[in-house]
Parts: sequence; C-alpha cells; structure tokens
Amino acid sequence: MKEPIYITFANRIAKMIDDGIFKPGEKLPSLRNLHMKKGLSIGTILQSFNYLMDKGLIISKEKSGYFVNDRPSEILPLPKALPVSLSERSVHIDQLLQKLSFDSLNKTFVSFSSSLPDNRLFPFNSIKRVIQQTSRDISGSYLGLESRNGNKNLREEIAKRSLLWKGLIHADELVITNGTTEAILCCLKAVTKPGDTVLVQDPCYYGVMQILECLNLKVATIPSHPTTGISVDNVKEAFEKLSIKACVIVSNFNNPDGASISSEAKKQLAELAKINHIPIIEDDIYGELFFKSSRPDTIKSYDTDGWVMYCSSFTKTLIPGFRIGWCAAGKFVDQVARIKSMHNHSTSTFNQRVVLQLVNSGAFEKHLQKFRLELHKNLNHTISIIEQYFPAGTKITRPNGGLAIWIELPESINTSDFQEKAIENNVSFAPGEIFSSKGDYQNYIRISYCFLWEKKLKMHLSN
Repeated sequence: MKEPIYITFANRIAKMIDDGIFKPGEKLPSLRNLHMKKGLSIGTILQSFNYLMDKGLIISKEKSGYFVNDRPSEILPLPKALPVSLSERSVHIDQLLQKLSFDSLNKTFVSFSSSLPDNRLFPFNSIKRVIQQTSRDISGSYLGLESRNGNKNLREEIAKRSLLWKGLIHADELVITNGTTEAILCCLKAVTKPGDTVLVQDPCYYGVMQILECLNLKVATIPSHPTTGISVDNVKEAFEKLSIKACVIVSNFNNPDGASISSEAKKQLAELAKINHIPIIEDDIYGELFFKSSRPDTIKSYDTDGWVMYCSSFTKTLIPGFRIGWCAAGKFVDQVARIKSMHNHSTSTFNQRVVLQLVNSGAFEKHLQKFRLELHKNLNHTISIIEQYFPAGTKITRPNGGLAIWIELPESINTSDFQEKAIENNVSFAPGEIFSSKGDYQNYIRISYCFLWEKKLKMHLSN
C-alpha cells in the first residue's frame, strides 16, 4: 500500500528534527512558504503538521505558527544488555507470576502493566457493524465448525498481507489459532519433546516462558540489545555449544525491550535455521505496530525451505477478545494443524468471519493508520514524563513500534518490592524479574503505552 503524501512529507520533517536541522523551540516554515517551495497543497501540509503534533514533535502557537517541541537537553541513555552466558536450565516462571497482581477492579486504578490496548482505541463502530452483518446470515453457517486449518478466505487475506513485508506466505501453510500463544505452543509441540532446549532472547516475554514451563522444555538465552536485538554470532555460538532444538524469536519490537532485528540479521537467521535444521518460531505479533514509514520485514521473509514458523495475530491490533491468531508453519504445517485439532479442533467460525470482513473491507488498514498514530503519541508523552520525573540514573528505550518501554532504574531499587507499594497507590507496572528465566532485571520495569491518554495517567506516572 502506497504511503500517503502527507506522511512522507511529515517523516522528512521529523528526520530533520532528529538530525538537529530544526532545533527544539525553533519555528518551522509557514504553510504558505512550504506550499510555494514544495508544490504541496496547504491541506496536505496541514495534515503533515497535525501528524507531527500528534507525535509530539511539534506544537502550534496561536497567531505565531508551528514550532519544534522543546525536549529535555539530556536524553536518557539506553538500558544495558546482560552479558552472554550460555547454559541450559528449567523454567519456573508461573509461580512468580501468581504472586504478582497486575490489575484492579477499582475504577481509580491505573495500569501501566497490561500490554492489551485500551478498548476505546479499537474501531468499535466498524466491529459492531460487521458483527451485525455476519449474524444476519440466514443459513446459520457461522454456527458450525471450520476446518482445523481455519477459514480459507481469511487465510488467503492473511497471505495477501504478507506482501507488505515480502513474506510471500501461501494460504495452504497457514493455520488459524486462538491467538499467538496457541500458535507458538502448537509450533513448539510440533518440533520438540519434553526435556529439549529452546533458545530465546533475554529479556523474554513471560508468556513464552510459561509455554516452555508447561511443555517441560529447558531454556537457553542470549542477550537482546535494546535497539538491535539479538546477535547472529551469539545464535551461532549457541547452536555450536548447546543442543538447541528450536528458537522462539520476536523479530520486531520485542516485548519488553522493543528491540528489532535488522533485515540483514533476519536473512542470516533464516539461513542458519536452514543449514542447521533448527526451526525458528518467529513471533511477530507487534509487526503491524510500526512508527516509521513502512512495515518491517521478518525472518520469514527470507525463509526458502520452511524452517521458519511465523506466528502472529489480531489480538494486539484489532479485537483482543476474539483471539484470532495464526501461524505459517512452513514444512511443519501438517504437524501443527494436527496438534491444533487435538487441542480444540478449530478456532471460532463466527470470530474468523468477522475478522475476515474487517480485513477484506479495508476497515482494518484504516484503523491501523490511526492506531499507530495514537500509540506513537502515547510513546512520546510517556517518555517525556519519565525523563522529567524518574530518578537520576534512569535508562529507557525508545522503540520504533510495539506497545512497551523497557526501563532500567538505579540498582538500589527492587522493582518487585516497589510494585507492592505502587499497587497500594492504585497503579501498576510489570517488574523486570518476570522477563527473565534466571531472576535477573530486578531493577528494571516494563511500562506499556497502549492506553487512551488521560490526565490521571500523567499524575500517576509522575508520582
């Protein structure tokens, strides 16, 4: 899909701001001046400026024009990655998670811990309309069961969307699942047996470690740099020194650190999987939530022999409660489909048809454009408050997509202990310890920015 002209122009201005050509507090050229010099309509330029204001990069001053937003003179550094320490260990994460409380029914409670977007950010009217349309099918066919691979038309639409990131996925290798979690679980069951070792990045989403614990699999970890993600050399070393049977890798906007792997590294990882016959289960649930001009590619983009098992869903982007996920399982599609069928036969027929209509009608893509804008605005708001109010020594990530910020606090702060005090004050975050198989990151936290921004959020975050 071609990028709108106003976004292209806005991104050019944003780069000039990032490069210091337009400095904090400096006035931007007027709409009329840009219209004359760039040949763009006043309306297009105004759209670009509104886009930049929503991102928090510029501000409007009445009767004065547009100015680059003032930003703190000291930009906080990135959190440090842990050193490489190759070893195999059992996973015991669920007991720790049960001790932690994330949310409350109290209406005054503010959660920065949940990575599920606020329901008000989803296209409620479009969803409601499509639900009504789907339910009017007088044949009642939506009451029946789909095939174990899932609705063929939905699989075809997902396959078409892979063209946006050079995925070239075929509908026949897709299996529709109940969210990404089931997709990853089915993939792991297809290629491992209890006691096998699985390689993951560190920090790692605790949900993945719960799956490993449930399947009685061991884990080996390699560190993730907060911007560039895992090192291909570290993966090679792990393959040589350990008996790795599979990998689970978040290629774009890793949860919690927001790291993304470069295209070259993705290409090399796909080749490594092929050469070593070690499947890579790629979790790309955040790939659609990018803030730059185009969607990032994936490891699956470079998969030639089916050793990459690509997993994603509409849970974070469209309808969380419908639990529509999928995996493009490559050469393992028959095993994954069989395991999926053994779990629950198939995913909800009605839910699949609703999502199909939303994707097919263009409503999903239209929503994504607005959704990304809102998330990016939230990210900038949140970072600004952290820079102003968090203690000296704080380090943070600045992801180019996804839903979360990874924060390193001074070593004297134990965030699991601190969370208990936060909950007493009706606010929560995700302590870093739950993103480690070894109990690391005790002075780290993950803060999500996928809420609808309100004044009370700033108050709780700054306190």
